Amino acid sequence: MSRLINTGTGTGIAVAALACVLAPAPAVAAPAPAGEPAAPPATMTCSIQTRTGHYVTAVGGGGRTADAVRTDATKAGPTERFQLVALDATTFAVRTSGNRYISVVGGGGRTTGAIRSTATAVGAEEKMGVVPITADGWSAIRTPKGTYLTAVGGGGRSKDVVRSTATKIGPDERFKFTC
Repeated sequence: MSRLINTGTGTGIAVAALACVLAPAPAVAAPAPAGEPAAPPATMTCSIQTRTGHYVTAVGGGGRTADAVRTDATKAGPTERFQLVALDATTFAVRTSGNRYISVVGGGGRTTGAIRSTATAVGAEEKMGVVPITADGWSAIRTPKGTYLTAVGGGGRSKDVVRSTATKIGPDERFKFTC
C-alpha cells in the first residue's frame, strides 16, 4: 500500500517526513545506555515525485559522480525507491537502492553537478531537511547550506536535472514522498 508522508506542522522535520498519513510516526531511537550499542536510525523506503508526476531515479542504483539522478521515470521501480534515514529530529539522509547516499555537492549552491550518489557513509553533504508545504505530502528539500533542491522544469528530464541554488520555494522545489 502506498502512503504519503504527513508533512505535519514543520516541527521535527525529519521525523515528520518519515511519518506516514496512515501510520504513527516512527520514533527516533533514544540514546543507548552507556556501554550498549546505539539503535540504528529510523528508516522508511519512499519514492520521490516531482511536480510533473515524474519520479526521481538514482541512475544505476547509485555510485555516480555525474548524471547521478534523473527525473523522467513514469513508474517507481527499484532505482526510484530510496531509504530516508532519520539522523535526528531535523535532518535525514537519502540512501539509494545500491546502498549509496545522495550527496548535495558542496552542500548546495550549484547549477550543474549538484548531486552525486557515491557516498558510502553520511557526511555533511548528505544531511538534508524536509520543509513541509502541504498536508497531502508536498515538501521541499533543504540542502546543508540552506538552499533548496530544484527539479529543473518540474521534472521529466535526463540531463540538467537538479540544481541546488534556490533560496525560495517555488513550483519546481516541490517534491512528493510516497512511502
